[in-house]
Amino acid sequence: MKVSEKLLKKSLDAAIDLSVRRKKGFEPKKRKFDESIDLIINLKDIDLQDPKQRIDKELILPHPISKSRKEQLCVIADGEFLVQAKNLNVDTMSQEDLEKLNTQEKKEKKKFVKKYDFFIVESRFMPTLARYLARFLGPQGKMPKPFPAGYGIVSSPEELENAIDRYKRIIQVRIKKNPIVQVKVGKKSMEMQKLFENIKTVVDYVVDQMPHKFNNINSIYIKTTMGRPVKVEEEFLEDIGE
Repeated sequence: MKVSEKLLKKSLDAAIDLSVRRKKGFEPKKRKFDESIDLIINLKDIDLQDPKQRIDKELILPHPISKSRKEQLCVIADGEFLVQAKNLNVDTMSQEDLEKLNTQEKKEKKKFVKKYDFFIVESRFMPTLARYLARFLGPQGKMPKPFPAGYGIVSSPEELENAIDRYKRIIQVRIKKNPIVQVKVGKKSMEMQKLFENIKTVVDYVVDQMPHKFNNINSIYIKTTMGRPVKVEEEFLEDIGE
């Protein structure tokens, strides 16, 4: 299933248009919050028993998916790293905090790991983090990874600001148990061109990882948080336009 840029743009326009609530006899009503834009790619003819056909990748998009992602990110560090992270207004955990967490019940550790989407860790604390939390971070794909597989381990305070900036643009692309990719690519308030470029980046990356490229794409959908899913297909767009 090959998809043109023109079709992707038309489908994105339609998804955003369908997010507006419409009722006969009333003015169109926009929702009171900034809806997320999700991209869903259904795959076919791949063997997920083959590790080479699975994906677990931190993919950097061209544009941030929201204005602020500080609530989704935790920096685990000490000393100058910790001071800088606090100055950058992100959540932090010191070595002392990490030691305290390790003495708590299993449910508290799970709760901590669930709270954040991403973790950035000072490199010297990586062995401690792995020893204390690997069994909770690993299954959720949240274990910080070194470059080039990931961007979660930093060795100098100078790297930290760049790492945090990257995490505003990072999404986790995973194909493990089911042949489907579903990721957030932005917010409805973003410029259309930026949303499109984020979407195209994900589609191009997934296609490039597939053994038979576009032939492994079964279908693609774009939807807002509360809106109707829009299939990236000319026939579907014609039907909803009637």
